[in-house]
Formats: sequence, structure tokens, C-alpha cells
Amino acid sequence: MSEQEYIQQGKEAYARQDWKTCLDSYTEAIRLNPDSEAVELKKMAMAIIEFYCKDRFNP
Repeated sequence: MSEQEYIQQGKEAYARQDWKTCLDSYTEAIRLNPDSEAVELKKMAMAIIEFYCKDRFNP
């Protein structure tokens, strides 16, 4: 898949709140292009996860 396809897949997963697929897709896009817009998208997704899903990280 291309960088843009991974980004699109990440955006679709984000809309479904499928956080694992979202982050995995953005990570792959970043691997293909370290200057990708996926860098910021991943940061935003992580900020939301850390805010709303504190029990996942701090049981």
C-alpha cells in the first residue's frame, strides 16, 4: 500500500474508534515517508486516546 492509502485507512479507523488499526496505519505511513502528514495525525490520535482511555494505560 502507498502512504496515502495507509493515511486513508487510518482516518477510517479513527472514525470507527478502532485505535489499534488507526495507529498502525499511521505508523506504516510514517515508515514510508517520515515527513508524512501522518506524523501529526498520529499525535492527535494519541492525545485523544490518552485523554479518554486513561484506564487502558493506568489500570
